[in-house]
Amino acid sequence: MGAKRFVIVASFVAVLLVTPSQGSAQVLESFEDLALRVNLDDQLQVEDRSGVKATGRLTRLTRDEIAIQTEPGERRFTRDTVRAVAVRSHAFRKGALIGAGVFAVLGVVATCSHEGGGNCVPIGLFGAAPIGAGIGLAIGALTSRMLPVYRAPENGASVPRSGDVMGLQASLREDLALRVNLNDRLLVEDASGGRIAGRLTRLAADEMTLQTAAGEKHFTRETVRQVAVRRRPLRMGVLIGAGAGAAAGAVAACTGPTREECASAPIMAGALGAGLGLAVGALIHQTTVVYPEPEKGTLILPAISRDGVGVRVSRRW
Repeated sequence: MGAKRFVIVASFVAVLLVTPSQGSAQVLESFEDLALRVNLDDQLQVEDRSGVKATGRLTRLTRDEIAIQTEPGERRFTRDTVRAVAVRSHAFRKGALIGAGVFAVLGVVATCSHEGGGNCVPIGLFGAAPIGAGIGLAIGALTSRMLPVYRAPENGASVPRSGDVMGLQASLREDLALRVNLNDRLLVEDASGGRIAGRLTRLAADEMTLQTAAGEKHFTRETVRQVAVRRRPLRMGVLIGAGAGAAAGAVAACTGPTREECASAPIMAGALGAGLGLAVGALIHQTTVVYPEPEKGTLILPAISRDGVGVRVSRRW
């Protein structure tokens, strides 16, 4: 049993190691580069020079202005009035590690106080840590925090990147900046029909650079036929896994003749489901074409939040 529990804990740790941390994004001082840290429809928190903060959905971002849709209406900020910008994120890794640590300690204390003996520490540790990690994952998926991505320099002047800023005329950077971020996994199709996958490391007005397994690949605007971004549905996987696991645990434990584990079974099964959902989400890639702009049509997607579950329908005109 000890070996089996060790494998479960090792599996959680392995999944967490491949899960990208959303708490380590570099805080920028260049307003132009903000487009490479946020996407349209992201939930942002914008702080102006007077210290007033507004939270809303990003609807527009240029080299001189940012607009967000708040509950009272649209708010616009010029680059000179913006002090800081933060984007909503979910701390899966941090939540899982904290949950695993807390439950590991509680498991050791509970096991040793009831059973005693030299085996109480590994039994309590490996038995409770996976449950805590799963609960931490579910909490991380349901809660969010604001991750700082931009802060204006103390002198009040945004630092530009020479030769690599969004111009007034259409450019590859303008077309892609609000649809992809640095370090995103992209699939680029060139003019000859060849496809190359890699990590975005640079996006200029007329050139983009990918880090591939064979080294850096450069694409000019003229050689790019199509760009697709690959993302992993981690949050949706965690929420679906946790919900399905909790429901299955409740049915199995609360509908039988003995209901001694009716209270704990949904929690344990939900925690396991959250871990499995994270693993499935890490293995599945959603590929979305972002350049050229998709044709007009209706897009129907499931929408999951801490307030409920529904369906999101968007229409491109």
